[in-house]
Amino acid sequence: MNKIEDPMPVLPAERPNYAEGVMLAAEDFRSEQNYHRGRLARALALTAGYGTVAGLEVVYQAPGEDSPARLRVAPGLAIDRLGRLVELERAHCLELGPWYAGQEDDVLARAWHEAGALWEGAPAGVVADLYLRFELCGVGKTPAFDSSAAGSFNSVVDARLRDGAALELVPFKRGDPSPLPPSEADLEQDPVRLREAIFAAWEADRRLRDLEPVARERAAGLLLARVLIPADAEMAEGPPVRRFDAAVVVRNDLRPFVVSAMLLRRWLDIGV
Repeated sequence: MNKIEDPMPVLPAERPNYAEGVMLAAEDFRSEQNYHRGRLARALALTAGYGTVAGLEVVYQAPGEDSPARLRVAPGLAIDRLGRLVELERAHCLELGPWYAGQEDDVLARAWHEAGALWEGAPAGVVADLYLRFELCGVGKTPAFDSSAAGSFNSVVDARLRDGAALELVPFKRGDPSPLPPSEADLEQDPVRLREAIFAAWEADRRLRDLEPVARERAAGLLLARVLIPADAEMAEGPPVRRFDAAVVVRNDLRPFVVSAMLLRRWLDIGV
């Protein structure tokens, strides 16, 4: 599979108008798909919200005789900030050793935080945030007419487009804005605050959709976990030195969640 650009831009809610004798082109079928994808995404983003729906727990697996230290992400489903369903169909692992070695020294130094700096009881170490991102992939090949000026008859295109997912571990450097979801005001028994939150939700969604495509995709990524790799700061210039005598800390509780109606019913102990 090869990663391709998402053909679903932010467009008005328009769909093709079919009639007898109308000439159809590939763009018409793309518009049909984009309409249904876009409407579903809008509905999910503004009614269900964004975050983990099911699964996707991140755990640290200590190194063994035949396995390196790594993060394991369980299969699961999420809704990203643009309302797209993002699914991991199987568990994925990320080796921490190669990731740590691949970071620049100054990045690791800025991502190092003192003990207790981010939460009570946190050890000193390098902090990174694990993100889940929507990724569109082409699957297979099929013959097609070449629409370029060269006009080749043996051109091929992707046979299918698969909604995929990608994981990215991003260093959280001192001074970076927090990627954690903002704490919501207490709305219980307060209809005024509830209405204000509803009014503000539209503007927040509009600002996200108005971003340039690359920035929009970055902003749409979902935080899964905050990871702290124990390390000691170097006295001289150089990267923090990892401490292998201490376990990596994974915070799954900081991510946003989407609570299904079934789980909400159980939590509220409603017997229906």
